[in-house]
Amino acid sequence: MTVPSGDRHRCLGVPRWFPLPPIMRPPHSFARIVLACLLGLCASAARAQPATDAVREAERLSHTEPATVTREGRARFFDPVDGQLDLSQYLETARGFLPIPVLVTEPAVGYGGGGIGMFVRPRREAGEAGWARPDLSGVGGIATENGTWGVFAGDVTQWQDGRVKTLAGLGTGRVNLDFYGLGENRPSFDQPVRYSLDFTGAVAQGNWRIAPKSPWSVGLRYVYAEVEPKLRDDPLFPGLADRIRIRISAPGAILEYDTRDNVFTPTRGVYAESFYMASRESLGSTDDFERFQQVLIGWIPLPHEVTLGGRTDYQWSSTGTPFFLRPFVMLRGVPAMRYQGDQMASAEVEARWQFHGRWSAVAFGGYGTTRTSRDALSLTQDVTSGGVGFRYELASKFGLHAGIDVAHSPGTTAVYFVVGNGWFRP
Repeated sequence: MTVPSGDRHRCLGVPRWFPLPPIMRPPHSFARIVLACLLGLCASAARAQPATDAVREAERLSHTEPATVTREGRARFFDPVDGQLDLSQYLETARGFLPIPVLVTEPAVGYGGGGIGMFVRPRREAGEAGWARPDLSGVGGIATENGTWGVFAGDVTQWQDGRVKTLAGLGTGRVNLDFYGLGENRPSFDQPVRYSLDFTGAVAQGNWRIAPKSPWSVGLRYVYAEVEPKLRDDPLFPGLADRIRIRISAPGAILEYDTRDNVFTPTRGVYAESFYMASRESLGSTDDFERFQQVLIGWIPLPHEVTLGGRTDYQWSSTGTPFFLRPFVMLRGVPAMRYQGDQMASAEVEARWQFHGRWSAVAFGGYGTTRTSRDALSLTQDVTSGGVGFRYELASKFGLHAGIDVAHSPGTTAVYFVVGNGWFRP
């Protein structure tokens, strides 16, 4: 089945970095993929009367259920306080990997699916924070109708009472995507160039909190990848890369600030990350280039169970950056890679209203812009998007909500399966 790209739907369960060689971003989104599939259980199981907010909050914060009491069978999937579907115990006590089917509806790669195994490891010695910031591991694979496929694995673990955090991931596969703006004139920014990217890569990262309980941490990230771009059509422009193996070997430095009350679905706090990466021939890379990214995300609780959130993102890439690693607008409702440039800036706001028990309504809107500068060309592209959705509190001990968003941008209406939040960072 062929689906016009403008009508395809998009799933946030797919890693936001998947259209690129997946090692170029930390593998945090595999948790989103895994947990998104658990949302399907809500429809058949959420049926009892909701508890009051005060009772539910007390249960979440105190974890008063005795550790020696283990619910068996069907009871593992329901909260003993309000009787509603809750996967907290199942996630924290499951032995080994939890196998889950995955649905992919990304507009840039088409419909597809796959499977994944995920293990959530709450850090019990850390008390409440151990559930709000658990260790995560996962392994899986996906494939879509346009020939895209990938297998990947990742792990995020915290050590020394949360003072040290390590992140590791690897993946291999093929991504079939359309890229824009590869020519030397303005019309090329509306002309898609169809590529297949065969990739293999890995990422390793370590963060060190500068003081106990401090929100500030510093870290190092190393990215290695081999990517082979292949044109799927006759070349539209001269000089397009085709069947040339590109090697990326890039260390990077990270500065992070984090005061979120929860990594899955925050209700207050700030997350900020500054990341600079330099790929060098002296380290085995085929080209020298640099990339920089600054992310700032915040949440503010408002009266009447409303949480207001906002995210800004700025990215820059130097001359020599491979075309598939140039910054692109990442907003709900905007297809991946549709708006690329040497620089990218975007902003998105979201309001979530928990109006009844575990259920919330969501509204959001965003704006993104890219700028490209070449010898005979300077071009700016702008795009707006927005939409609505809902959430269900799927695992109260972990503060984990899940739901669906419907988003729109010019030429595209997209459906997202969201687990945690649309701006998830581990």
